Amino acid sequence: MEVADVYKFFSFFFWALFTFCSHFFAKQYFSRTSTSHVTENVIFLTSLQVGCGAVLYVVMKLRNMHSKSLIMDYKTILLGACHSYGMMMTNSSMAQTTASLTHLVKMSEPFYTTIIMAIMGKINFNCKIIFIMMIILATAVGSEPISDARSSLVGIGFALVSNLCYALRNTGTKYLYSEESSKSATTLEGFAAISFGGFLSLIPVWIFSYLFGFDNYSDLLASSNDQLNYFLIISSISHALYNIISLTIILSFFNPVQHAMLNVGKRTSIILVFYLFSQRPFTILNLISAIICLLVSIVGVRVMAVKKHSEVSDKSEEISWKYMVSGILILLFSLSSISWTVSNFQKGVPTARDNWLQCIDDIQENIMSRLSDHLTNPALLNHPTHLLLIDPAYGGNVGDNLIAYGELVLMERMGFLNHTECHIIQSQGLSKWCNNFTHVPDGGLAWWHGGGNWGDLWDRKALTLRRMRSFIQLVKKGKTVIGMPQSFHYQNKVNQTGDASDWMEAIAAEYSAAESKAKMVLTWRQNESYDQAAALYPLLDNRLVPDVAFMIGPIEETFTWSLKKEQAELIFLLRNDKESRHMGKRNVDKLRAIIDSNNETKGLSFEMVDWWDRGRFFDKTVDEPGPELKYKVLDEGKFDYQHMFKSSIAMFTGGKVLITDRLHSSILAFLMHKPHVYVDQMYGKIRKTREVAFDVSEKCGDREEMKFDEAENIEEAVVKAARILRDKKYWTD
Repeated sequence: MEVADVYKFFSFFFWALFTFCSHFFAKQYFSRTSTSHVTENVIFLTSLQVGCGAVLYVVMKLRNMHSKSLIMDYKTILLGACHSYGMMMTNSSMAQTTASLTHLVKMSEPFYTTIIMAIMGKINFNCKIIFIMMIILATAVGSEPISDARSSLVGIGFALVSNLCYALRNTGTKYLYSEESSKSATTLEGFAAISFGGFLSLIPVWIFSYLFGFDNYSDLLASSNDQLNYFLIISSISHALYNIISLTIILSFFNPVQHAMLNVGKRTSIILVFYLFSQRPFTILNLISAIICLLVSIVGVRVMAVKKHSEVSDKSEEISWKYMVSGILILLFSLSSISWTVSNFQKGVPTARDNWLQCIDDIQENIMSRLSDHLTNPALLNHPTHLLLIDPAYGGNVGDNLIAYGELVLMERMGFLNHTECHIIQSQGLSKWCNNFTHVPDGGLAWWHGGGNWGDLWDRKALTLRRMRSFIQLVKKGKTVIGMPQSFHYQNKVNQTGDASDWMEAIAAEYSAAESKAKMVLTWRQNESYDQAAALYPLLDNRLVPDVAFMIGPIEETFTWSLKKEQAELIFLLRNDKESRHMGKRNVDKLRAIIDSNNETKGLSFEMVDWWDRGRFFDKTVDEPGPELKYKVLDEGKFDYQHMFKSSIAMFTGGKVLITDRLHSSILAFLMHKPHVYVDQMYGKIRKTREVAFDVSEKCGDREEMKFDEAENIEEAVVKAARILRDKKYWTD
């Protein structure tokens, strides 16, 4: 019996070890890949994980064509589907939330298994079982340290569904075939057959993913990122190994409920290691709860050793206390060692600056990927007619200038190295008049400058209606027309519906819906704008795309062009137009009164500016080139973008913390990694636009690392800015 206990101990040890490796490296993979392709990433990883077992089936089948254990039948396909879709739900959960939270939710697996076993008549569902389950779940929850990490109800939902899949798989694997049958699922051949059946069950997922546009698999297969490829390989092989142990050894010794309880002990160990690895603080409650959870799981395994019923024979067994407890301790030590080794191998824990840089990269990749079908189309990319940029903004509003520069970065990064421009209202006469585009060559691609002027807040006739007419005019000339990301805002709902109705009627008179959607693309930088436009303009291809100014960064903050070498503690960059909600406080005396009215902020020095005040801070005599950018545009045209950058950076260095109600001053501060607090304008444009951009990457989720906060009003913003001034985390990378 001692030898059997040692065998069980090592089985449990390697089962947990390979489970940890599979999920740990899967999470590493998801955290380093673009969130815009999370569906493809989940399907791709799941296919590789299940594919390892499927390859084993093919090899075994070739060696023994007549083995009854390797015959495919409907039972094997069903078990395989539970196996594959359980793994897919687990991967989906980890892609949506933290790995530790995924494991925490999966602690409820014994409930599912117990209910299924009771329905099958394999166990008696009594108060003792309920009591054990309640203690396990309560202590499992208590073992989870409170985390600021982003969670997701969708991710939790996926974890719960995976529990059901695995409970069905484990119970079916144990009991679906009679003991008299020559075929068994709790053998290596059985695991291989289940894996092959599971791989076949994924075929509908692949088909539907392609039908619904999730087709980025060629990039995944051609990836040259060695680190990501290692993560995929290690996770996939570890997945196959831990499932071989789970289905062929653990389930042969224990019944499915015991198996689920051992899973709880295993997952508690993994949660502890995940949190030690992420360096999150534990409380005494967390530690005591974890110990109780592990001990009760061990008790549960012993209690649930199914007694021989008069009609039911079950080969579940017990394992001695000393091997269970020592196994858990050695397991924790081993998993912690793996985590420590990997963390040292990977250049340490990413800093706030690392995550900020990755956030910018992810947003830029997201912008390019959401327009890649047109921007990588050889017919457009290689067209002899240069890309036409319509009405780029060349006034004194730096926000509009940043959008225009972001558009140039986007076009050049996508391979459009030559472009022409024409003027409607915003180009200040630096470009040729667009007129009715009669002078513009046929074919190719045309971009409308983005911004926040779609609707009737600003000049509706010159901006919105003119833009609407131009889409039809340009498509008649054989062009594909893309509107760069906009905010949608009508104050007059009659104008809103009337403009939309007239435009759709005009388009329908010329083109079918398929033709117009293929040639006319509108992009929106806010979820609300996208929803409204998709409903009002169904004949166009509407897309949600982050503001194109994010294409510019990162930008280093420097005093190179600054007249003032000493910084005020605060710099207020506040708008002075009808979009402002804080106009009544845009006054030096009123701001001083607000600051001095609170003991926490009293006496703070400040500057009050808008874009047009850059000259007060900019040293024109400094003969230095503009800032170093990740991508510096080759053809900047007639507008002096470098003057814009240098003077804006000089003004931003006038204060340590920026308080602003302008969208693009907040974006520029983000691109400079400058601490800032924003208060929104009249229709919430700042929060809604940044939300769309930051939602593309989990790296953008920590406000402290991104160095910003938001406030409802100036008073709250001043208090938050004062706290940022005192918080060392904002001033070190």
